[in-house]
Amino acid sequence: MLLGHRLKQRFGLARLLGVNDRGQDDFSAPTVHACRFEGSTKRLVTSDGTDATSEAVLFTKVEVRPGDGLWLPGTTPGDLNTRRLPLRITPCFDIRGALDHYEVYV
Repeated sequence: MLLGHRLKQRFGLARLLGVNDRGQDDFSAPTVHACRFEGSTKRLVTSDGTDATSEAVLFTKVEVRPGDGLWLPGTTPGDLNTRRLPLRITPCFDIRGALDHYEVYV
């Protein structure tokens, strides 16, 4: 792994399970995973094709999917006031073509 030795921070991840009978997103209980967190403002196109401004990027080995709930390092996983959604998720591959890590823009 290109980034393994640099994943010293932690972020929270709650999987999007679907929509409940009230039309609200339903998430799994949050779990904590290793990451590297970099704050940087960047304009990008989201997975649905809209323009957005990213405030940070997470580098992680854990797959993050569109709609999943995220808690950045320094926040409390499960706190709905600090939950973020990924704007774009980019899988990154090593020189042999194997999946190395994900870049998650929030």
